[in-house]
Amino acid sequence: MSFKKEYDVIIIGAGPSGVKSALTCSKKGLKVLIIDSNGNSGGQIYRAPPKSYIKKSKKTLEENLIQIKFSEDLKRNNIDTAYNHTVWQVSPGFKIDAFNENGTIQWNTKNLIVATGTYEKIIPFDGWTTPGVIGLAASTILLKAHQTIPGNKIVLAGNGPLLISVAYYILKFGGKVDAIVDTSSKFEWIKSMISLIFNPKNFIQGISWILKIIFSRVPIYSNSLINKVFKIENGISVEIQNIKNKQIKKLTTEVLAVGHGLTPSTDISRLLKINHTYNDLKGGWIPRLDKYFRSSMQGLYITGDGAGISGAIPAEDKGELAAYALLKDQNIIIEKEFTNKTSRIMKRLNRYEIFAKGIAKLNFTPKDLINNISENTILCRCEDITKRDIINAVNNGAKNLNQIKSWTRFGMGPCQGRTCQYSVAKVASEELKCNVKDLGYLTGRTPLRPFPLDKAIGDFEYDEITKVEAAPL
Repeated sequence: MSFKKEYDVIIIGAGPSGVKSALTCSKKGLKVLIIDSNGNSGGQIYRAPPKSYIKKSKKTLEENLIQIKFSEDLKRNNIDTAYNHTVWQVSPGFKIDAFNENGTIQWNTKNLIVATGTYEKIIPFDGWTTPGVIGLAASTILLKAHQTIPGNKIVLAGNGPLLISVAYYILKFGGKVDAIVDTSSKFEWIKSMISLIFNPKNFIQGISWILKIIFSRVPIYSNSLINKVFKIENGISVEIQNIKNKQIKKLTTEVLAVGHGLTPSTDISRLLKINHTYNDLKGGWIPRLDKYFRSSMQGLYITGDGAGISGAIPAEDKGELAAYALLKDQNIIIEKEFTNKTSRIMKRLNRYEIFAKGIAKLNFTPKDLINNISENTILCRCEDITKRDIINAVNNGAKNLNQIKSWTRFGMGPCQGRTCQYSVAKVASEELKCNVKDLGYLTGRTPLRPFPLDKAIGDFEYDEITKVEAAPL
């Protein structure tokens, strides 16, 4: 595809929110570019299989059908798509730098919509780096994009709706779930399910998932956490602990898939230094936005779960609202049309948000998970930083996350803190006896993703390098 250097609006993220924003802007005549590091639209929830994938089952998931519709809608509306492009820098103005296998490229725009979704949250435990331990999100990719079961014997652990979703899809594709280890209680699940009445479609879906698990006789250990994991000859041994009575139980399995909810992606908003606020129900630190998803920087709109976690269906409404705000700000639509369009969407979104708040409570991190981390457990896998290292930094005077980063190197590896920031903040806040929000968040840095220098340098011969004369003494 031949790209323009400048677009009316650029959208980073081709999930439900980004696609809806793109379609809304395009239908009003704007030239739109949508960028995503994946090979197609859909994001994580509607993730498309790779082009080389050969379908192994006759079953077509509803998610796959939605993704196909996304792709067709983008093509039909002549929206430029830069798939397999990883954004590594965003500058005020806005200049967007990205790279793919062919090299680097830069685009310019006056309006930027960021719809980069979320990251998986995993609270460490003894042995979480053992081979055979994977994330629930990784399991979702295997199941939805490849229709591949993560293992013949698998234990699922953590909290939140993703726990039940992964179990359902494993069973759907003929796999076996040895056990579900859930930090939440059955009562907490019942309370959350009540909120689903505001979203009938998800209510029916949630009930069908739970019934599938019950009828498959999957053992469920509620109010329980993973205590430790260690490698054995034919798999891994998983030790679980009841949070209330401290009773220990051991399970043997091939794979442990674990996840403790999601946290919004704020890489770009932190890099651009816009205002943020802390909201536990929304997943932690989120950009400070108005109700139409305008940020504190002119021309910058942040939408989808990156603006606060609420799920795939509300994400589309968020994307549409952000697009209408942009159109209004650019005087492309008048106040009357803006009000008529957004009021209907806002009513629906507010209804979904009631449901989202109920489900969000399942993603809370119990103190028991943090307190259960031993001092020798690695929190930052990139730099091998342990809980003890974090405690030492705090005891030596570090008062916020950036200071802890400077003193320990946590968050300075390839993931830049996306995996470990939440756990480090929780450990530090417990040690300092303060709220997590008092520690702040890591300053945004470039490159946003590990950037291969050969893509920037290109091919060259050594005799092409300019030889600098030695300086006189």
